[in-house]
Amino acid sequence: MWARVGQVILDGRIQHGRVRASATVILLVRWLEGAAAWAIVYRFFSTNTVEAWAIHLNFAAYAIVNLFLFFPQRREALGPALVWGDIFGNLLPMAVAAHWSGGIYSPLLPIFVVKISSYGLVYGVDVGLQSLGATTLIAIGLVLIDAVGLAPTPSIDAVPLLVRQRLGLAFEALTFGILIGGSLRFFSLLQDRDVRLHGLVSEKQRLYDESLRHQRQLRDLSRSMIQAGEETMHRLVRDLHDDLGQGLTAARIDLGLADRDLAPDSAAHAHVLAAREQIAAVMQSLRNLSQLLRPPVLDDLGLVPAMQWYTARFAERTRIDVTLEAGGAQTRLQRSVEVALYRVLQEALTNVSRHAAAHHVNVRLAIGADAVTLQITDDGRGFDAAGFVQSPPSDHGMGVLGMRERVATYGGRFTIASQPGAGTAVELTIPLAAALGAGEEGHGEDSRLAG
Repeated sequence: MWARVGQVILDGRIQHGRVRASATVILLVRWLEGAAAWAIVYRFFSTNTVEAWAIHLNFAAYAIVNLFLFFPQRREALGPALVWGDIFGNLLPMAVAAHWSGGIYSPLLPIFVVKISSYGLVYGVDVGLQSLGATTLIAIGLVLIDAVGLAPTPSIDAVPLLVRQRLGLAFEALTFGILIGGSLRFFSLLQDRDVRLHGLVSEKQRLYDESLRHQRQLRDLSRSMIQAGEETMHRLVRDLHDDLGQGLTAARIDLGLADRDLAPDSAAHAHVLAAREQIAAVMQSLRNLSQLLRPPVLDDLGLVPAMQWYTARFAERTRIDVTLEAGGAQTRLQRSVEVALYRVLQEALTNVSRHAAAHHVNVRLAIGADAVTLQITDDGRGFDAAGFVQSPPSDHGMGVLGMRERVATYGGRFTIASQPGAGTAVELTIPLAAALGAGEEGHGEDSRLAG
């Protein structure tokens, strides 16, 4: 038990704040106790059982020890050694004084009750038990000293019994007053603590409510930013197709018309032909960029055809086999949810190509009555998912954060399960009710995918 008490003190779980608040009172009370005990021993037992210089030395040591203890108590610097030094520095001088003033019949014995109570109330229950154990050892020692005849009984008998009884009553009254004062102060500390705790609980609830409000605001802001980004991307793709694409097409047609008037073997014909081929290459790059930014098939036909198109292109580009399971998932979802699922698929497969070293990826889409679920699993090298969540690497942590944020925007659940050498599984679930409540334009309930 003592080792556990020491660990409690070292860990700072002892009532340091209460010790610090009571340090001055503790010092004054101990000096008052010491002065009363010194007065009794010196007045009635000096020269009978002990020399006066020994009494003065004993209580001077008692006062000095408590003065030195006062400073670490004010600094909240208590440790196991200091607490044990406090206990023995207070109990041993009183035990010696009790031996000089009657042993087990000494009028000073009530002081040990005050000591145990003060340690328990101020320092804590564990330290109170320590002081109780030390006091028990002292009591056993006094009994043994009396039993073997080493107690100064003949000299003590020189003090009249009535005087000793009155001394005992007076000292008991003093200790009783100290206990009453200590108890009132302790109850006052408890009341103050309850008031502070109530204030802390109220403040904690206020901060919690405020954090929830801020979280909702951040989630709304994130949703708005994602929607704005998708709308910007959609306009960019449309502008690329309508303006730049049509302009390049017109330029290619004009070059074709001009080429008709040129001799097949002329240098100009070769330059025009090269220019038309360059324009064709730029148009192909433009189509690829448009498909990457926002494939028209996603808006025209829906999520499943867009996933089929993207996984086929991914497998062709990376030589990683991809299996798509979307049987029965033919219902058109809210447009924003379809975009969110498509973006998560893009990011997940991008992470597979960059980091997983996988040979096969399985993609499964399931639309239920209440929620839509997307699973992407691979047979790659895997990683420590728990450590990744705690401290994501800077090279690809933002992609996972983006996926998580897109899903959280609609009140969904996003998880990553992975272990080194065991592949990776990404799963997300979005409640359809939350998706329909997003307040964005959507597809009709009866809208179905073609074919």
